Amino acid sequence: MLILDFYVDEPACFGVPPYLSPYCRYTAGALVDGGVAQEEIAYLTVDQWRAAGKTLSGDPELVVVVAGTTVPGKYLGGKIGTVTELLEFLEYRKRHQRGAITLIGGPIRYASPEIRAQIQELGGTLVRGDIELYAYELARASGRREKLDALLATHGPALGARRNYEQVDRWAERGAFLANLHPNFPNVILELETYRGCTRDVFCSFCTEAFYGRPEFRPLAGILAETAELYRMGNRFFRLGRQADLMTYLPDMNDFKNSFPRPIPASLDALYTGIRRAAPDLRLLHLDNINPGLIATFPEEAREITRIIAEHNTPGDTAAMGLETADPVVVKLNDLKCSAEEALRAIEIINEFGARRTNGVPRLLPGINLLHGLVGESEDTFEKNYAFLKTVLERGLLLRRINIRQTVAYKRTKLEQMQKDPASEAGVPRKKRRPQVLEQRFVYYRDRIRREIDHPMLLLNFPPGVRIEYVIPEAQNQGFILGRPLGSYPVTIKIPDTDPAAIHALAKRESLTVVITGAEERSLTGLSWPIALNALGSRALESIPGVGKKRASRLMMARPIADFAALAAALESQPFGRAEDYDFAVQSAALRDAAFAR
Repeated sequence: MLILDFYVDEPACFGVPPYLSPYCRYTAGALVDGGVAQEEIAYLTVDQWRAAGKTLSGDPELVVVVAGTTVPGKYLGGKIGTVTELLEFLEYRKRHQRGAITLIGGPIRYASPEIRAQIQELGGTLVRGDIELYAYELARASGRREKLDALLATHGPALGARRNYEQVDRWAERGAFLANLHPNFPNVILELETYRGCTRDVFCSFCTEAFYGRPEFRPLAGILAETAELYRMGNRFFRLGRQADLMTYLPDMNDFKNSFPRPIPASLDALYTGIRRAAPDLRLLHLDNINPGLIATFPEEAREITRIIAEHNTPGDTAAMGLETADPVVVKLNDLKCSAEEALRAIEIINEFGARRTNGVPRLLPGINLLHGLVGESEDTFEKNYAFLKTVLERGLLLRRINIRQTVAYKRTKLEQMQKDPASEAGVPRKKRRPQVLEQRFVYYRDRIRREIDHPMLLLNFPPGVRIEYVIPEAQNQGFILGRPLGSYPVTIKIPDTDPAAIHALAKRESLTVVITGAEERSLTGLSWPIALNALGSRALESIPGVGKKRASRLMMARPIADFAALAAALESQPFGRAEDYDFAVQSAALRDAAFAR
């Protein structure tokens, strides 16, 4: 049997490498629970399938494909599987493995009727409920084709049944072995599910998480048992990522204010302390979504939860917060979470504890999501968004990232309904919302934010001289190795490809420690640490603050450089500029010990 991972991306779940989504692990556990031996279960990523010429070795009786994205994104660690490729796979199965079963699930459950019809015509079975539940039903059946036919006859093509958390807890623990089959293992981040559905009693117009209905919370014991088993299997990188708002894990659902339930700090304390006990030597504990509206509504509880997270997490964590827009007209029309003023207050509260640094890296910073394409948007919207971000920067508050993307209106969302209704934007002057002008303003302000906000913000977060651990080199492009640290919303770091340690790490799929040398609009520049002065090529040497082309040439001519005095003589000045200019100067003592031996 085969689990084919086409990767997933949705508001509360991520599964593109170096991440492994819960869907795949739950499916593996469900198969084992249904009587299939671990040794009979194979795992394949869509990238591996492509590398194999889009063929399969062997003839698996059952293939479970996990696929689908409900939020657009750009990916460095892998290329997410497309609908076209899924249809290619089904055509291959139909030609070469006729009669075998292909179950398809994940966020692709929201595919259009046209795509569903194509899947069915090519012999695939699209599960619109939970794929792991149907994998379990087939695994325990003596005749799997007969069982599938019976399910389809009883329930029709929808197959919409859902699992419960008693099943999830069992399958999550039994499917932990799948992480060891991932090509990135042991450098793979495992999403841990705390609940699904949205805890608000009013849903944002665009969001698909509301399709799961009222929230169902996972018992703490199941999360901790899963973590302990994953840890026992050699996993060290975890993210609490399968929820709409981590602060509302096990909240008071009988006490609502401004559409939010009252959070309970003790619930988060039990979660974090429990994970730390279950995985005492973990290397990564990060989170995903936090709701800025809830923070502004319950500031004292949110402040205490932020303190708990910052105490127990690992540095470099990012709390993705959906502001979506700073335009009050758009906020109201789309039932969004908060106003610009409330979002600013939320950013301040996260910074109180999260901006504190460990080894130079902030522990927890907010990340802001902005959406283009919401109902009520006008030319003024983009200026309001820019002004909001400028205010954050001028107040000295830190943001880890600013995600600017365009909306996708899925069927049955309020956004889709409003886009079909001309009256929904009746209050916005027509001359302010001409499509061509809106697109031009979007591009202008997006680029302006990248230049004037992102670049200085990155330097505030990661000044030159800061060292970042567990950086995974993932690609090589235009003279650089592109790497990202393992973590939530990791920043891209560009390392000159004349750094031999980075080249070696890329070839071996190994992690690096990188020292930051500067920043571009949305990425950092750096070198492998310790800096190998006698091994670096000229472009790598030039990237060191205070060196440049002329000094790099002198260093090349003077090599091998035996000690720190020889380095200073070769540069004819204090290495790396003045101490008050560069944090690199502070690294001089470390360079005395490490720079010359390599």
